[in-house]
Amino acid sequence: MKQNDNTIVYQADDTIHPAIEVFRTNITNEQMANEVLERLAAIWPALKINFDLDDCDNILRVESLQGGIEVLEITQVVESFHHIIEILE
Repeated sequence: MKQNDNTIVYQADDTIHPAIEVFRTNITNEQMANEVLERLAAIWPALKINFDLDDCDNILRVESLQGGIEVLEITQVVESFHHIIEILE
């Protein structure tokens, strides 16, 4: 992106790409997963967020169509429920 006077010009390399983060958690029941999802959705309504509790890592998947996911902040929200969360590598 280049700024020329008061005009912003977008170039091809400024394309925003969707972002996806996958986390491993210790959340094992649907009730707790729903509580966490409600809190995350309230803070980041534009994100697509879901759990896969059938996976052995109890996956939390976060997708942003606008790019950029606040990993630290998401981790802090989940930890505020006294759960473990880490990025799945």
